[in-house]
Amino acid sequence: MMPTAAVLAEHQLSDATHIAETAIADVWKVTRANGDQAALKIYKNGDTKGENIGFRLTRALAGQGTAKTYHFAQDVAVLEWLDGPSLGDLTRNGQDVQAAAELIHVADQIHTASTKLQLSSLKEHFRPLLTLNITPTWPSRTQQGIGTGQRIARHLLENQQEIRALHGDLHHDNIKDSTRGYLAYDAKGIIGDRAYELANAFQNPLGSHDLLRDPERARHMAATWAQHWNTTPKRLLSRAAAHSALSMSWAGRFDRELHISTLEMLCNLSAA
Repeated sequence: MMPTAAVLAEHQLSDATHIAETAIADVWKVTRANGDQAALKIYKNGDTKGENIGFRLTRALAGQGTAKTYHFAQDVAVLEWLDGPSLGDLTRNGQDVQAAAELIHVADQIHTASTKLQLSSLKEHFRPLLTLNITPTWPSRTQQGIGTGQRIARHLLENQQEIRALHGDLHHDNIKDSTRGYLAYDAKGIIGDRAYELANAFQNPLGSHDLLRDPERARHMAATWAQHWNTTPKRLLSRAAAHSALSMSWAGRFDRELHISTLEMLCNLSAA
């Protein structure tokens, strides 16, 4: 599997090595004309699934807190190569506290971007959850959790504060180490309440099932980040609960125990 010669020539790339295939794209590690390594991302069927909006944010940031976007047009992106490890790797290796500190440091850098960028709204972001019909065949805990998540999301959207340009999917496995420090990638590009930015981090990284269901871990992250941003842990936990319900609506699965228990825990913590 190789990118076409025309794509490589157009962007002056060579030495393509296939790294990954995602649901929407293939990714290669390539070498640029100046000798630097880069990531070449080619989207399937020319459909970016909305990632083009995220590139507006990363282009504007020009490498501050995120991987640099060298080129993006239609179905091809050329991005700064990040060697890793990810913050997810740090957590999986027992360094979760350090990972939490790096997460908010990266978020702070991203939040310097102009809020005048043409990004998605937080209201549009939450549409799949807010339009979801609760089904009687779901487990009762899921029905209760999704209903609570919908109520929290409506309140969140009606009471947004500290509006920022947000990454929109900032979590442990979307941040990797590099020669320039930890940098984020795969931005969604959202304008909204800053307290939502780290909502997805409460249910990450992948593979850390015990941590994700540990209320003490969630309380510690919320307290640490709330102090840094001069807000309350409750604001962060409520947004984490809303996002947990939103992520279930995206997945379309409402019977997975890990998802149900994580949503239930975050709803309970946000109500405490």
